[in-house]
Amino acid sequence: MFPPLLISNILRTRVRAFTLVEILVVITIVGILASLLIPAIRAAMEKGATGVCMGNQRQIGLALLSCAKDNQGRLPNVYTIIGNSVQDQWRDKIREYANLPVGKYAGRDSLRCPSAKKTTFSYGVPYATGTRRVFSAIDQSTTPNPNYCGSQSLLCLSSSTVILADAYDPNNPDSDLFYSPWGNYPLQADRDGDGINDSASSLALPRKFNCIDPRHGKKFVCVLSDGSARLLTIKQWVEGTNSYWGPTQ
Repeated sequence: MFPPLLISNILRTRVRAFTLVEILVVITIVGILASLLIPAIRAAMEKGATGVCMGNQRQIGLALLSCAKDNQGRLPNVYTIIGNSVQDQWRDKIREYANLPVGKYAGRDSLRCPSAKKTTFSYGVPYATGTRRVFSAIDQSTTPNPNYCGSQSLLCLSSSTVILADAYDPNNPDSDLFYSPWGNYPLQADRDGDGINDSASSLALPRKFNCIDPRHGKKFVCVLSDGSARLLTIKQWVEGTNSYWGPTQ
C-alpha cells in the first residue's frame, strides 16, 4: 500500500503540455529546415539526371560517329525519300552501334532524358538543308530535290559542331530533330526581351529556340562532333552559332 501522502502527490502531478507558442516555434523551425533542404535535394536530383542525360547522349553520339566511320566519314541521313515514302531514319541506322532494339519506338527510353517532358524522344539531331547543314535528308526519288542532299561528312565539320542535343518539339512530340539557325529558321528576333534572339516567326510557336530544350536548370546537354558532351546555356548556343553549327559557308 502506498502512503496517503504519496498517493496525494501522484494525483496532483500533471503532465505538462506544449503551449501554442512552443508548437508554433517548432513548426517554424521545421519549415525553415525544409526550405533549406528541399532546394538542395532538388539540385542533387537534377545533377544526377544531368549525369544520366550526358551518359545517354555520349552513347548515342559515339554510335553516330561509328556509323559515320563505316560510311566514308559521312553522318547518317535523317531519312531517305524514295518515291512518296520516307525510309531509313537516322535512329534505325545507329541501332546496331548503340545496341538499341528494333521497332518504331523500341529503345525510346535510351533516347529519353530523365528531366524531359513526357515525349517519345527527347534527344535530336540538327536538321537543315542546303550547304550549311550537319544532318539532312536525301532524296532518291525520280525527280530529286537538290535541297535534300544528305548529311555532312565529318571532315567538313569543326570539332565543336553540335551533332546531338536535348530537344523537344511541342508541336510534334514524336520528333527527334531540332533545327539549324541557317535557312528558314534564323535566330534573329528577341521577341520576349530577355536579350537572347529567339526563333524566327516562320517557325511555329512555342518552338522558341528551334526546339532546343534547356531542361537542365536553363541549360541543355549536347554532343559535339569530337564525341564530347557539354552542358551549354541558350545564350552560349545562340551567340556561338558559327562555333557550334556546322560549315561556315
